[in-house]
Formats: sequence, structure tokens, C-alpha cells
Amino acid sequence: MFQTVGHQGVKYIAQAVGLPIYRYPTFGKANVQEKYYYPTESDEVEDLFKLLSTVKERENIEAVSSGAILSDYQRNRVENVCNRLGLISLSYLWRRDQDELLDEMIQSSVNAILIKVAALGLEIKHLGKSISEMQPHLVKIKEKYGVNSCGEGGEYETFTLDCPLFAKSIVIDEYESIVNSRDNVAPVGYLRFTKIHLEEKDNGELEKLSLSERLKNVLIKSPQDYIAEIIGPELHDGCNLSEDENDEHACESNSLKASNSDQFHPPSPMEILYEEEDYPDAPVVNRNQTGWFWFGGIVGKHPDVTSAMEEALEKLSSLIQNESLCPSDIVAMTLYIKDMSNYKIINEVYVSWLGKRNPAVRVCVECPLNVHVALDATAYKESQESGDKRTCKRHTMHVQSISHWAPANIGPYSQAVRVGDVILVAGQIPLIPGNMNLLDMNIKRQCRLTLRHIDRIVKAMDAKLRDIVQGICFLTHCSYIADARKEWERRTRNAIVDYIVVPNLPRGAQVEWCVWAHRDNNRFEYEETGKCVANFRIAIRRRWNYENNVSAIVCYMSTGSSNSTGNLTTEASLPSTELNANELSEAFDYLLCKLKKGSQSTNPTCNLRIFYKVGSFLGPSFLHNVLSKFSTQNLVITIIPATHLHNFSTLLSIYGIRHE
Repeated sequence: MFQTVGHQGVKYIAQAVGLPIYRYPTFGKANVQEKYYYPTESDEVEDLFKLLSTVKERENIEAVSSGAILSDYQRNRVENVCNRLGLISLSYLWRRDQDELLDEMIQSSVNAILIKVAALGLEIKHLGKSISEMQPHLVKIKEKYGVNSCGEGGEYETFTLDCPLFAKSIVIDEYESIVNSRDNVAPVGYLRFTKIHLEEKDNGELEKLSLSERLKNVLIKSPQDYIAEIIGPELHDGCNLSEDENDEHACESNSLKASNSDQFHPPSPMEILYEEEDYPDAPVVNRNQTGWFWFGGIVGKHPDVTSAMEEALEKLSSLIQNESLCPSDIVAMTLYIKDMSNYKIINEVYVSWLGKRNPAVRVCVECPLNVHVALDATAYKESQESGDKRTCKRHTMHVQSISHWAPANIGPYSQAVRVGDVILVAGQIPLIPGNMNLLDMNIKRQCRLTLRHIDRIVKAMDAKLRDIVQGICFLTHCSYIADARKEWERRTRNAIVDYIVVPNLPRGAQVEWCVWAHRDNNRFEYEETGKCVANFRIAIRRRWNYENNVSAIVCYMSTGSSNSTGNLTTEASLPSTELNANELSEAFDYLLCKLKKGSQSTNPTCNLRIFYKVGSFLGPSFLHNVLSKFSTQNLVITIIPATHLHNFSTLLSIYGIRHE
């Protein structure tokens, strides 16, 4: 965790900047070698905790900045300490492109020298050279040997002699070169400083300036600069960049128009109907043979918000215990809440129930419920049988530090969880990562930023955007659906995505995407099928893998005038007759037949989220009564009210998964 090379010069850095320095002796060792850290006596991280406790008490600090680029090990330990002390963790270098980062440091006049080398392509002769001198060589050995150009893998360590923040520069008068290993391929050596002094800069005038004033001539990117490709005008939409200069003014005009049109102008408000029927309370759990469990139909009916959330989690806990699981086995949870203004209260109950180690991904949306909360969840437990080849390890991506990479998840919910080839992603909204503010622009821009978050998260889990199999795009207005679909299909057409309109989303966002991916998605098949039942049309899009042990569907039940593309933008006339129970049963039979098609099991577990349009004749009691006829099948069903579905004619939207 801690490097000691160059420690003789640390006090000079503090003097050069003009800040106090705090030190604490460390006697601990790295007792916890796992990726995620938990407080452990005599571990070296506890020494960091004690040191920062003192600094917080004396200096009234609010945040801690660390330089991790790719090291989950380092970042997680800093985050652990910050959480325990109530400090914000800042990690603005996290997952930055290292070539770009190295160049930025050099361009910003950071004079840092190599003081340790320990990698193929680096030699003892490189000690003492500046990063600007070494840049061409570092780029060369990156291409040749895969060396991290910023030394993130421990290939080299540096010491900063000068930078714009320094009021004085550091001069190394004398040093020793110490070689630990004379390996001909990758020698290991470092510099030990024996004499150092400080030199004045600008006749001491810099010492009179604040730190921010010293940086006034340095080009520093703002959080908005890191999303420039999202918020900047798209010249290619209205301009041909190959045209001659005569088109320059027209191009500029088009750019201004594009920029103005990007501002967020709320559409006419939609009428929001809330469900008035008694909501079915039918908690259920089912599992497959490879360690996956699905929970659904869980609601909290208590009139008090806190008690309602506790009630829902108690029901989930009971199901978990019956399956010999524990809350930490949960890998994903979706919260459907009646009023987003109660989010803080609901979140506090959730935090106290779940715990903080390797947390599940989470989605939270407001729905027109008549209860405070409904939820569904997915769990995974590794097989305890030795030699079971079907068991998979669980990997979690939980970045709590604020960075320019993707939004921080400061609470107990991860950005992503991977089990085997399956990657579950938390609900993503258009937050600007560097300041965690909502992007206040139109739906296209909000979608683009949100999808960039998803792209970066799945890449961090060793997958790609085109590996996404299925998703739901929650929106707050039906007029946003066409743009959201267009933005998605510009990037990939591999996934089947449903579009659901709800009254509200976290932080007042207009869009929230929740998706899951499979690293073998390029071998998934796709089909569209349909059927007419009475005056209604059933339209199904289905994807399934080569082995047919994973299948996903999105199914729409609409009036006969509807289609599966959702291009209708005006209210369609409702059918003159309502769908009766037998006809709805026929529709579900057809849906389940398609979802189970080719299954290797006679009665596979199927997880269904059923969204219905509030105000239609398809109320929750009617749906629940019809679905109860399928009780002999291994179904996990959650019924969720929505303001609007993918077009005006759609009354029922079903999001289904079969995983064996």
C-alpha cells in the first residue's frame, strides 16, 4: 500500500507548497490481501486511519485526494478510511488514459523525475531523468512490452521537483543509486536522497499567492470539459467540415442553433394517474440449478414510509433465510417507490439492512403505486460442492470516489456485479462524474451521458456495450421515448430494450437506464414473433444464447393498431371490448412458450416484471388473479404500474428472463 522510496524528500514538498505535513509511524502489515478491505487490527490501513483522524480533527478537512488510476486495491482502502471518517474520497485520475495523463502533466509544467525502476524496458540509467525526457521511451516500451506509461503497475516511481503549485522548487544536491536487483532483463533500483535544498521562485512572490492563484496560467479542465463530446455542438449534424470557407458562417450559425436546442425545455406535463386498487402482496422466490435466485412480488404496505420499507425488507429477509442465503448474496435489487421525496428515508433503511461489503447493484424509480414501496431482487450463491464446474465467482465494481470516469456510488450499491459471464449494471442517470451534478440539458444529451457511463462501467467489467442483452430505459415523459431509442440504436442494436414512463427518477433526471450484459452476447440469437388475441396484439422480441440456457424477452400487449417499434406518438382509440381472463391467460401462455422455447428443463425458472398502464382495465388485482392460474410453474412475478408504456396503444409490457 505504501511506498517508502523518496521519503527523505516528502517534507520538502510540504514546504514547497506551503502546507503543513502530518506523519504517523506505521508498524502494520498488509494483513488483508483481498481486493476489498475491512477494518483489521495491525493492518497498515489502520495507521492511515489514525493519521487522517488527526488531520481531520486539526485541519477540519472535508475530502482526501488519491492518485489511483487502475489500482482497486489502493482506491478501496482509501475509500474505506474516508467512509469511516465521514470524508469524501476524490480520485480524479481514476481510469484516465495514461498516455493522455502523462502528456497533461508534462504540458502543465510538472517536473517529476524517476526515482525507482522495476520493469522490462527500464534501466538503472533512467533514474533521475524527468518524465518529459522519458516520455518517448515510455511510449515505446508501452507498445513493446505493455508497460503502463504512468507507472500504474509499479513499473516506476517518481518524485516531483517543481510544479505550478510550488512556491519554491526542490533541488537534489546529493543522492545514492541503490540497485536491488541486477537482472539483465528488468533490473530494480532506486535513488536515496542524501542532501536536498529549496530554491525561491519569482523572487518569493509566489508565496504570497493562494494555491488557486498559482494555477491561473495552467490549463485545468473542469468537470464539464470531461464531457465535452456530450455537451458540445455536433458540427457534423449540420455542417460538412470538408466544405470551403464560404460555409464557415453557416456552420457557425448551425452550431449556435444546435447549442441552443440542447438546453432543457420541459415538455407539457403528463397526466399522472396513481393506482387506487389494493396492491397484491405475493412474495415469491425461485431458483435455478446453478446458484441463481430471483425474488419478486414484495411490497411494503404500512402507511409509514420507514415501516413500509422495513416491512418489505423483512419479507425479503424471510425468503432469503428460507433459501439458506444471507443479504450479502443479493447481487441486484430494484426499488419501486411511490414518492421520490422519500428516497432519503428509504435509502437509510436499505443501508442499515444490506451492509457495505461487495454490495449489490441497485435501480430506484418512482412508480404510481398505492403503497410506499415494492421491490424485486436477484441473488447468487456459489456452490459449496467441490469440483462443481457450474459455480462462478462474484466480482464487484464499487467505486465510491468522485472522479471523471463515471458517477460515484457513495452508498452501498455497486456500479456493476459480474458472475461468470453475466454482468449486472446499476441504474445510471446523467450525472456529471466530476461534480456529481445532474446534466441540465435535453433528453438526447442526458441519454448520451448516461450511455457513456454504462459503456465505461461494462468495459471495466471486461465487456462491451454490444454485450448488453436486455435493458429497461425509464423516462419521465412519453415524448422522450423516440430520442432515447435513437440514441441507443446509434450505439448498438444487439440488445432488446423496453421503454417505461414513470412519474419521477432520482435527482430529477429525465432518464435512467438499467441493463445487463453477457460476455458471449455475440453468439446470441434474435427473433421477433407475434400473435393476435381477441382485439389485442402480442409482440415479442427474444434473445437467447447458443446453449439456450439464457433467454430474454420483451413482450408488448397492445391494441390491434399498435406495432413493436413504438413509433406511435398520438393517443390511439382503446378497443371497444376488454380482454377477459381467458384471453389474458392465452396471451401469457404464448409468452411463456416463447421464453421457455428450447429449454433443457421441463419447468425452468422464469423471472417476469410486468408493467401495466395505470387507468387501463388491466389492474393489479385482475393481473394477479389471472397469473395465479400459473402457480404450478416456476415463475417469479412482480407487477408494476407505469404512467405510460412504449407507445399509446400498449397496455402491458413484460420483461422476462430465463436463466438455467
